[in-house]
Amino acid sequence: MSIEFGLRVPMVGKPQATGAKAKLVEEAGFDFMWVPDTPLLAGRWRDVYMHLTCAALETKNLRLGPGVTNPITRHPVTVGSAIVTLDEVSDGRAELVVGTGYSSAYIIGRKAATLKLMRESAALWKGIFSGERTQLGGLEIELEPPHPKLPVYLAASGPKSLQLAGEVADGVLIMVGAHPGCVQWALEHVEAGMAKAGRKREDVRRMLVLTACVDDDRQHAIDLMRPCVGNLCRHAFATELFDRAGLEPVTVPEQTLQPYPDLGHAVDWEEAKRATAYIPDETVAAMMALGSGAEVAERTQALIDLDLDAIWWRDHGTWEHPDALMKGIVEEVMPRVLG
Repeated sequence: MSIEFGLRVPMVGKPQATGAKAKLVEEAGFDFMWVPDTPLLAGRWRDVYMHLTCAALETKNLRLGPGVTNPITRHPVTVGSAIVTLDEVSDGRAELVVGTGYSSAYIIGRKAATLKLMRESAALWKGIFSGERTQLGGLEIELEPPHPKLPVYLAASGPKSLQLAGEVADGVLIMVGAHPGCVQWALEHVEAGMAKAGRKREDVRRMLVLTACVDDDRQHAIDLMRPCVGNLCRHAFATELFDRAGLEPVTVPEQTLQPYPDLGHAVDWEEAKRATAYIPDETVAAMMALGSGAEVAERTQALIDLDLDAIWWRDHGTWEHPDALMKGIVEEVMPRVLG
């Protein structure tokens, strides 16, 4: 079974910097690169599609997309227009990766997208891309030319969103940590959605967000990645996840202060580490892929064996390029996993 690797590359500097980084990512052997999309996060991030356009102009084969966008901060029609344009600039290398926009929505005072909106948006995009005559409310349109190969992937963590992805999307981006038991739990929900819609295994691409740190100093890696597990603790289904990993549930202390702008994108990572000091070392080690290259490769192989199609690698950071992780994957993990 073949596996594809992608890399999360946040916006750092001007769009041209993202273009230059994309060239290096492609040369390193990655198959795709997705750039996170939260407009003006902490006043630092800019427009993801301008950054992706520069990435497209600097690469030849690397697939590109927002990782992830949402139908709240951008109207679904605007999302459709932007991704089609990227697909044209890149000669068919665009991928649309969409989530509910939890972190994106709250910074503008909105709630994350409902599953109803996610279902409607996915149907709208798939219809437009395939060339169907589409009613936008006041006007019917028909995309000319159509882009029928442009995929719509849904990022999902909870049972209902995982099932929705299995039911309606071209693929699912699973976001439940790195423990095989948790990923198997997620896949069961994806397959339930597929069964409901009468879909086959080949109809739904199975991708995993793998948050990782390749570092021979295991304790340093655990301390660095602890806030990433804190993000999982906020979910209503966290107890079920930890149970599938064979872990005791983690109780978030009352009045725990959240770093700015949020735990997953903290400008001050030391503050994020202090805010999540309540999470045990063994929980961090179980829920993340960390340690030496051999340890990360072993965990990666265990996840691949669950019948995944792709892994989207990300590190803990938001405000710097993932250079250390990229080096560790290329030099120590890829050779072990890909042979």
